[in-house]
Amino acid sequence: MNVVQLNVSDGDHVTVGDVIRCSANTVYPPVSYYWQQYVNESWQQLQQLDAVDDDDDDSGSVLRLPTVGVHVLRCVASNDVRQTIYIATSDNVTLYVVKPGKCLRYVY
Repeated sequence: MNVVQLNVSDGDHVTVGDVIRCSANTVYPPVSYYWQQYVNESWQQLQQLDAVDDDDDDSGSVLRLPTVGVHVLRCVASNDVRQTIYIATSDNVTLYVVKPGKCLRYVY
């Protein structure tokens, strides 16, 4: 496993409650996913309660962003092949999360 992809791009604007998806280039053996957010100059794992799996399939992981703000995220995928754990991390993305019907205002 060497590629983990997010379906959002750096700098995207999303709305509170929007779903972002993460997937790896393999599904077997089963892949485990977790999400990390960059806070206070370190990567912190998001609580599992923030992850919502809408599809009941193993092709990836989805996340709903519950709060307004600027979020720097990445997705980590891992799988176990013959007792060796392989880990791949997506590129970092910065998301600007706004309330539905609102725009993010930049203050300089």
